[in-house]
Amino acid sequence: MTKRPLIGILDHPRWDDRRETLRESDQMAGIRRMVEIAQSLGADAFVFGLADVDLKSRRIHGYSRDDGKWMERVFPFPDVIYDQLLSRKLERRETYRSVRHALSAEYGDLFFNDGFFDKWQIYEWLRRSPVWPHVPETIRHRSLAQGATFVARHQVTFLKPFHGSLGLGIIRFALEKDGSVSYEWKRSRQGIVRGTAASPAEAVQLFRTQLRRRPYIWQQGIDLVALDGRPVDIRILLQRDGTGAWKRTKMFARVAKAGDFTSNLATGGGAMPVDRAILGAFPDDVKRRVRASIRRTAEAVAEAVEAGAGRTFGELGVDLGVDRRGFVWVIEVNSKPRKAPASASGRDDLVELSFRRPMEYALFLARRPS
Repeated sequence: MTKRPLIGILDHPRWDDRRETLRESDQMAGIRRMVEIAQSLGADAFVFGLADVDLKSRRIHGYSRDDGKWMERVFPFPDVIYDQLLSRKLERRETYRSVRHALSAEYGDLFFNDGFFDKWQIYEWLRRSPVWPHVPETIRHRSLAQGATFVARHQVTFLKPFHGSLGLGIIRFALEKDGSVSYEWKRSRQGIVRGTAASPAEAVQLFRTQLRRRPYIWQQGIDLVALDGRPVDIRILLQRDGTGAWKRTKMFARVAKAGDFTSNLATGGGAMPVDRAILGAFPDDVKRRVRASIRRTAEAVAEAVEAGAGRTFGELGVDLGVDRRGFVWVIEVNSKPRKAPASASGRDDLVELSFRRPMEYALFLARRPS
């Protein structure tokens, strides 16, 4: 009898003793679906946390599905690991680092989407690739004087933490005609801090404490197409399928909520079709050109990231923007694109596909000759 491939999904599952099941969350709803999809494809899959790994015995305490219920079990090391741990805080915890390092060293590309990117790392990879003309000017923060010079040089400037997510911690600086600078700081999910400084130097000085605490990049702001005055960008979910080839699973526009300058869905942004949110601003001949450029740029970003990292990925979230001339810009690249367990737009087939493809790719890796 042929052994069924075993897929491990790395997350941070938490057991509910009273209900005798895993605690529910948006993340867990998607993982449950992937475990069930893997079973339907002829594999076994389980979810586990870094704390559940016993490197010495090569055993993992995890959770799988049986008759529609989560069951606790001890598993051997799986054939493939798919990293879905979305917490940078947990990933950086000292007690887990050695476990992740050991798994990364042993599995190589069989541990796919291992870890997070940082924004400077992504910039360096893209800078050395053909996608370079589509990347806004970016520098690593070194000094307050350097930051002030950068702000003075651009109409709009973004200050972004290396390791930020959901748009949190980003500061937007706008240079006014009189030389003053207005700023917006996305300090938390709940609100934005706004203010004005007399000059670029004074504006940067206001954030000296934050700039000392963690690394940042300065990035040129682009005059992107907006919808009713709200910033809009494009999220493209690229995933490898059961043949190992890149496929575009989903593409949609993300529109910032009123009064916000980032479009992340998790902090209040809305999703809508790209044609409606962005391409409607252009005549038909320009629409065709922009649509083709969006596709080519996303594919080129995936190639550049893999070339820079020296390893393959199972999925990438590529965020692009389109300026008022119809030129496409790279805004962000995410190794852990969030996949909602339900669709607000009614495309449940694409939601299903977004969870199916990682399992198909895991099976491709498990069955690939070593």
